[in-house]
This record gives sequence, C-alpha cells and structure tokens, in this order.
Amino acid sequence: MKTLLVAMSRADTLYGTHPVRYAVVRGREVLQLGKGAADELGNQAGRSLRMGVDSPANVSERLRLRALARRFVPVLVQRHLTDNGTFTERFRSRSRVAWLRQGEAEVDVHAMLEDDAELAEGLLPGPARPLTHLVTADAAVAALVRAVTSEPVLVHWWQQGSLRTLGVRNGSVAWQRVQPMAESADQLDEIAWKPLLDSIGANAPAEFGGSHCMVIRLGAGPWAATGDWDSNGSRDLAQRIDKLFKGLEPGQVLMQPDLLGLAFADRHQNLIVNGYRQRVMAWHAAPVAAALASLAGAVCLGLGIWWHVQADQRTAALQNDLQRLATERKALDAQRPPAGAVAALRSAAWRETALGVNLRADHFLNELLALVPADAQVLAINIRRDDLGNERLRLTDGKPGANTQTARARTRREPATQQAQAPSGEGLQPTSEAVTFTPGTPVRRMPQAGEPSFSVDLNISLPGGYSGAKLNAEHMAEQMSRLGRLSGTRLVFQDLGPLTPGANFQTRLTIAAGAF
Repeated sequence: MKTLLVAMSRADTLYGTHPVRYAVVRGREVLQLGKGAADELGNQAGRSLRMGVDSPANVSERLRLRALARRFVPVLVQRHLTDNGTFTERFRSRSRVAWLRQGEAEVDVHAMLEDDAELAEGLLPGPARPLTHLVTADAAVAALVRAVTSEPVLVHWWQQGSLRTLGVRNGSVAWQRVQPMAESADQLDEIAWKPLLDSIGANAPAEFGGSHCMVIRLGAGPWAATGDWDSNGSRDLAQRIDKLFKGLEPGQVLMQPDLLGLAFADRHQNLIVNGYRQRVMAWHAAPVAAALASLAGAVCLGLGIWWHVQADQRTAALQNDLQRLATERKALDAQRPPAGAVAALRSAAWRETALGVNLRADHFLNELLALVPADAQVLAINIRRDDLGNERLRLTDGKPGANTQTARARTRREPATQQAQAPSGEGLQPTSEAVTFTPGTPVRRMPQAGEPSFSVDLNISLPGGYSGAKLNAEHMAEQMSRLGRLSGTRLVFQDLGPLTPGANFQTRLTIAAGAF
C-alpha cells in the first residue's frame, strides 16, 4: 500500500500557502520525492497520509513527574505543560511512561499547539485520504534513528537556520538543545562548526556525552558537502540509516530525516485526536460496506433457495434410481447362468482366442513379396504355426492342461533340429555374417508372449557383389521388421559358379496370428 509522507514548517509561507516536502513510499521503497505547495497534495498518490509539523512551539522531550499510577500521567503532563508556561493556548499532547516506581515516573512527551495541528489538517486533500499520523519533526528524526539502533545517540540536525541537538534513546527524545544560526550552511567552514558541535556535546548529559556515545549529523548542514555525517566511530550507523530506503541516491535519507522518519513513527508519537482517523475511515467505507453487505445477503439468500430446490430434486432422483437398480438386480440374479455354464463359456472363449486365429497367407505374401527387390530370387518360404492349433488340447476350467507347455517346447525345438540335420551343399564351405539393421516402425501388430503366432523361414538370393548384396539385405531386413519380429538374419556367401548367384539372405520372421 502506498503512503504519502509530508513534512512542513509552521513558519514558512509562500503566496498564502505553505511549502511542503513530500515522498510517496511503498514499504521501504521510495517511489517519488519532491517539493511543492500544500494545495498540490491532492495530485499525489497514496492511500494514507503521514504528516510531520515543525513549529517553534512543539515539545518533544522526556519529563520526570510525581505520579502514583499510570492512568494519572496524561493529566499530570497536561498540568505540567500549562503550569510551567510551555503552552498558554490550547494544545495536544501524547505521553508514554518509560518507568514508574516509588511515586515517580519518567515520561516521553510530545505536544503541539492546537492551531498548528488544525492548520496541518486543513491543508490535507480531504477526508477521502485519512491522516493516520501527525507528529512533531523531532519525533520523526528520533523514529528514524530508532529504525537502526535503540542505543543512545547524539544527533546534530541542521534545520532552517538553526542547529538542533537531540539526545535520542530507544526512539524517544530524552534531551535537546536548539542553537540559532545566523549564517547559512554554505558560509560556515570546518573550523567554525566543528568546535561548536564539540562544545554542545560536552554540555550534553552523561549518556550522550563523551567518546563512548555515537554521534551523527543530519540535515543540509555544512557537513553535507563533504559527506562528514558521523563522528566517534559512528560511520556504520550513518551508513545503515542511509540504506533504510531503496530508490534514493546516497545521502538523501540523511538530508531529510524529518520527512523519511515519518515512515517509522509510532502510535505514542501520534498527535491525532482520538477517533479522528476512525471517523474518516468509517465515513469513507460505510457506503461501500453497506452495499456489499446487502449484495452478499441477497446472494446468500438466493443461493440458499437454489440449493434447497436442488437438494429436493436430487433426493427424488436418487430414490428413483435406487428403486430402478433394485429391480434390475433382481432381474439379473434371475438370469445368472449356473457355474458349469460359466466354466464352459470360459473354455470356449480361450479356445477361440488361442486356436481360432489363422493366417491369410495371400495377404501376407502380397505384402512380403512387395518388399523383395525385383532382381532378387525367392528360393524358399516355409510358414509354420508356432502354437498347438492342430492338436486337441485338454482344458481345465477354460485353461490349457499340462501337456500344452511340453508340446510348445517340442514344437520350438523342431526347426533347430531340422536345420541341424539338413545336409550341407556340395562345393565350398559357405561364409555368412549377421545383417545389422535398425528395426522400422511396426505397421502390423507385433507377436506377444503367450499368443498364437506363425514363423516364416525365408531364403532369398540377392544379385551383385558383396557391397550391393549387403545393402539390399539391410534394406530388406529393416522393411520386414515392420511386419513382425526378425531373428537369425544372416547373409550367406557361397561361390557356386558364374551362373548361380552366390549371396543368400536368410532370416526367420515371426508374425502375430490374425495380423494379416
């Protein structure tokens, strides 16, 4: 959420209005930083507004009063500021008890003239943007220091021709001194202002004096030109303060502590009259809240009626479905076949799957021979069924008996036995080598384990020399792998004379039953 921070001086006027410095922040990020007239604040962004007022009549200090209970402290503060002549007119004050013991209290006090507070509130854009914090300039500087440390810090702050020295401890101004300066910051040299700061620090209370206390310099004083913001080893403190916000150039936070310190102001530093912010926010939000409440009530009422009707309709539909399902269940129970019929049906279904699938040899040969080159010669094609389709199986509850596995093993051994017993040809001993190929994308259903299948033994003579025959063999193997699973693919070379081809492509193609 964006917040508009505004710092103004009661003594400064410009053409009937007051100049202000402002900053638009979102969290720790500064979105806009500038100066202008108070009448122009309505054009700046920000959902809420925090304002700091610098006035000679402001009070930000720590008092020691005699009090028996905390609830009497606000009244005693009002009486103290009136009796000692600090305020002779109406004023606002906020107090926080630091400690209370043995009838004595130490209180942090912030006070401002009522006229100054009303002037600041009158310069605001309007009730559409609530003023959440109204603080004194000294309190804003103390809040900025507390954002990085709660230890005692002596702050020298140059503000509008005066040198203010604040003793800040835990975000509260415990001691202060104002030194009017006739010269401007540009007219003072280092020889003039450093002894002045040293003398002021020597007169400060013990907790803010000496070499043990951290000392920083803020504002557009003579130290700003050289960047001499610290002393007594407080360089780290000044650097941490300068890095509190993002989106600013180095030194901007230290130059305007009263403006950017508003982002860290606490409730006990806020001088807004009790109830002012709540009234503004309530006035702004009441119409919207009432409209939203009415709309939400109407929507909830309509949804309740609609859900009630839908629930009744669904209940009636569920009752009808239950009755219909009960009737169908009775009819299905009456139609359930006996156990013997179920076993016979299961047996018949397995037989149809295992034995009833055959091979359309004409379709298969048509696709197979289309893959053979035109100048090649098919020497032999042997198609054999791998399963036990030609034997009668003994089934037990629709499953093959024990003789099935034995018969399958015997069938698989037959081709190897026949090949071993085949007489070798006359002439030279043939030389063979395995054909290396990349299987192609299947275009037919591949054979699966346990399913009926057919084995096709192929022997094809290829023309040409070694290189040409090898290329043709690899191409044919890749194309045939799209029809089924190839095994034992080899290219056999045998020199049988000039009239007989000497390169034979031999392989076994296993195809799924029913794939063709």
